[in-house]
Amino acid sequence: MTILRRRLLQSLPLLSFVAAKPQSSDGDVTTTDLVLNCDTAAVPALAHAAERFHASAGVRVRIFPTSPGLLVPQLVRRVQNDLLVTQAPLLRAAAEAGLISGEAAGAWRNRFVLAAKRGAGADALKGPVAVPDPTPAADVDGLAAIRALALGDVPIRGALDTDEVAFLIARGEVKAGLLHAADLPSRPGLEAIRHLPDSVAPPVVYRAAVTTLARRPNPRAFLDFLLSPEGRSALTAQGLEIAA
Repeated sequence: MTILRRRLLQSLPLLSFVAAKPQSSDGDVTTTDLVLNCDTAAVPALAHAAERFHASAGVRVRIFPTSPGLLVPQLVRRVQNDLLVTQAPLLRAAAEAGLISGEAAGAWRNRFVLAAKRGAGADALKGPVAVPDPTPAADVDGLAAIRALALGDVPIRGALDTDEVAFLIARGEVKAGLLHAADLPSRPGLEAIRHLPDSVAPPVVYRAAVTTLARRPNPRAFLDFLLSPEGRSALTAQGLEIAA
C-alpha cells in the first residue's frame, strides 16, 4: 500500500471554548440557553436535534465541538458547560472524576463508511483514499481500518479528521475516504459506497449527561428530548443509530 502523506501529530493544543454566562446583579443566571460540549463527529446530528428542541421548548442549545481527547480535560479545568455528549468510555471517565451529575442517558452508534462523490461507485476504491490519522482529533485509526479491508495497493492519504476527509473528496483530491455515517446527511454530494464491518472499525457509541458545572435551568430537558420519539427521529435522520 502506497502512503502519499501521513500527518503524525503528537498532540493538539487545548482549545477552551468558554461559554458566556450572563448573570443578574444577585448572581442568578438570566438565560435559559444550554451549553453542550461534544465530539466533533456528533455535531451535525446534535445540531439537528437542537433545532427541533428549540422549536418545541423555546430553549436554544449552544453546541461547542471539541476533539474527543480534550473534552474531559476541559471539564477538569472547569470550562463551564451544562451538557456533555461523548463516547461511552470518556463519559465513564468523566463520571469517575466527579464531573457528571446523575445518570448518563441514551446510547447512539455512529458507524464508519467509505464514501465518495455521488455516482462514483466502486471505481472510487481504486484510490487515492483519504483516512483520519490516529491523533487526539480522530476516533479511529483510519490506516489500520483500510488495511483490514484488504483493498490492495490503493494509495492512502492521511487527514486530520473526517471533516478534512470529506473536504478532500469534495475537492476531487481523493476518490474516496473514511467517514462517519453521520457525516453524510449534511453533505448531499457524497454517498456511502461501503459500510465497514464492526470487526474492522467498531462504531463510536455516544452517551449524554448533565455536568456538575451546569448552572442553567433544567439541562436534563434536552436529554429527555433526545430520548423522546421526536428526538430519536432527529438523530436517526442524521445517521446515528439507536443502540440497545
